[in-house]
Amino acid sequence: MKLGCSKVCITPPVGIDLSGYGLREQPSLGIHDDLFVRALFLEQGKEQLLWLHCDLIGVEQNRVRTLRKRMLKELNLTEHQILISTTHTHAGPATRRVRGCGDIDPAYLDLLDQYLLDAARHAVMKTDEVTLWFAEGQCYLGIDRRTTSTAHMDPVLPVIAFRKKDGTFSAVLADYAMHNVALSSNNRLVSADMAGVAASYACAQLRGKPLTFVTNGACGNINPPKQSDDFTAAEQFGKELGSNIVELVHRAERSRDTELASIMETVNVPLAVLSADEVEREYRYILDAYSSVFPGDFHDVQMKAWREETLALIEKGHPRDYVETDLQALRIGPARFAAIGAEVFSRMADELRAAVGKHTYVIGYSNGLVGYLPFEEAYAEGGYEVEYAHKLYMNFNLRIGGYELLRDRAVQLLKRIL
Repeated sequence: MKLGCSKVCITPPVGIDLSGYGLREQPSLGIHDDLFVRALFLEQGKEQLLWLHCDLIGVEQNRVRTLRKRMLKELNLTEHQILISTTHTHAGPATRRVRGCGDIDPAYLDLLDQYLLDAARHAVMKTDEVTLWFAEGQCYLGIDRRTTSTAHMDPVLPVIAFRKKDGTFSAVLADYAMHNVALSSNNRLVSADMAGVAASYACAQLRGKPLTFVTNGACGNINPPKQSDDFTAAEQFGKELGSNIVELVHRAERSRDTELASIMETVNVPLAVLSADEVEREYRYILDAYSSVFPGDFHDVQMKAWREETLALIEKGHPRDYVETDLQALRIGPARFAAIGAEVFSRMADELRAAVGKHTYVIGYSNGLVGYLPFEEAYAEGGYEVEYAHKLYMNFNLRIGGYELLRDRAVQLLKRIL
């Protein structure tokens, strides 16, 4: 297997709005640690994969598609061979519209496009022969923040390490299901949060100072054990995750399986389109039910904006009743990944393993971000992820069954690359 990699700084200027929290004063006041896009290029026979992983809240799907087209022409790849994922840090710039969570700076987005293209070029430009080493362990940092009867967390932590002939590591991939939110809404400094700490820690501890990907699994309902206004929690949990990654790399065994494959399908996920009367009822319910959860102006202002925008869409007639998402399946040696552009509830990983087999994982926040993806029972339980968050991401919620639709399509794709 051949591998090329690169890392490009994408830290925004001080004064840019941060994303992820509505209850936050804007703009940013400084930089605690730099943000990066990490690029990994793999080649095995005729198969190729370019993976860009960014310290960002998320990226608009249309932007992902535009970038992908530019890379197709310049790097001679096909669409399904390009994956763009994010760490979902809540201390990065606004790069995907989330109502009330920071204004997007178009100038920064233009710079970001160039950063990602540069990272892709550098990764593809120079490759080395590597061997693939794999280990799977468990980490119990994440907790189910919903605390409902369907509470679930996924402790599985896979690690793929790529080793050069001299015994040093050139790159490491680790995937863990935990929201990258150790920093609270009171933080106003740019940071990659726990994922950045874990990646830096593992890189420093391993021979060769390898490029280290720390990706988010299915973590829509999973938080770290606590948050802090300063960097105490991010440092603590990031180092704990990083040390788990290092331990697994040291335990990893060389894999005889070095197959590389990727496949992608665009899926239309149905939306629960409301009538004007239903919007009014929903608006009144949300104002009352969440007034104590989101005190102050944020709640009233954002819900009023959602109501007005959604009613205007309905008045125009026939609002779109589905949202597109690019679902991607990858195989890297013994590991299989379903890359899903959503905040996927953690049960997804277990269900995919049950259908496809062991060493199957989810990469959330990939190729765009449509919002939360709860399973059917969660709708009856309610809560922020089901009732509220879609009003920040878009106008209508995903219809019940969207999770199951994407799960079943992911199973089909994953079985095609066994």
